[in-house]
Amino acid sequence: MIRKVIIDTDIGDDIDDALAIVLALNSPELDVIGLTTVYKNTPLRTKLALQLLKAYGKTDIPVATGIGAPMLAQANVEEIPCQWSEEYHDIESGYDQHAADFLIEQVRNDPEVTIAAIGPLTNLACAVMKEPDVMKRARIVLMGGMYSAFYPEWNIVSDPEAAHIVFNSGLHLEMVGLDVTLKCRLSQQDVERIKQTGQSGVHFLSRLLTQWMDSSRHLPILHDPLTIAYLSHPDLLTMKAKKIAVECKGEFTRGMTVDQQDVFFGRPVEGNAEVAVDVKSEKFIELFMTRLFR
Repeated sequence: MIRKVIIDTDIGDDIDDALAIVLALNSPELDVIGLTTVYKNTPLRTKLALQLLKAYGKTDIPVATGIGAPMLAQANVEEIPCQWSEEYHDIESGYDQHAADFLIEQVRNDPEVTIAAIGPLTNLACAVMKEPDVMKRARIVLMGGMYSAFYPEWNIVSDPEAAHIVFNSGLHLEMVGLDVTLKCRLSQQDVERIKQTGQSGVHFLSRLLTQWMDSSRHLPILHDPLTIAYLSHPDLLTMKAKKIAVECKGEFTRGMTVDQQDVFFGRPVEGNAEVAVDVKSEKFIELFMTRLFR
């Protein structure tokens, strides 16, 4: 069975978004029917996504521009993503429909569609608020949060209010958090292999990777690619039902995802998400590197 997928992404900052999109394009089990961009400078993110699709010969895939500003937090919507290059200005601006409306329409047309949310959850939260009954039909697999330690993961802390709406929406949620993604890191040897390839698509990806590494000064962690790989190879992750709450107010805890448990009596708590608790990291990285050069 080929699964239809929409990827909601903040491509342009961490390289893992671009790596995840390429993994999806190179996975025969997945049919990417659209991308949506979210957080900060979404028009430039859209153009970057279009440039990536062009490099892989996938210009038929629509890219819808989404919401740049979080619901309550402050963010610079003019900020330039670190993988941006001025030469991308010449590319078209993308799909005319707003990202939230695109998500709603695609789910309405096909309730079997999966939304892979690998950025802050602003677009998804707005779609849920606008058409809750429609969005409840979709399967949502998101990269975000962390249940095993008190740490405000990026996609959640960038818009905690949006995450709170999504986790309390009654949607079918599957959460791939830092608990497992931090175990999935590329080696310097992996990076050199990517940089030395002659394939045109991978060559463009290598360019983005170099820009990002020059800025970040560390090797890639495959947060978002693991989320995509889970769609085609669910055996890579061990999932467990949990009740996840998003902290929106604390001075030191804002943006944290909390695993709510009955600590006194150990009674089961009704979960609102399936959460990744373990990963076959070596198997995943082998799959990722193989598919990258497919």
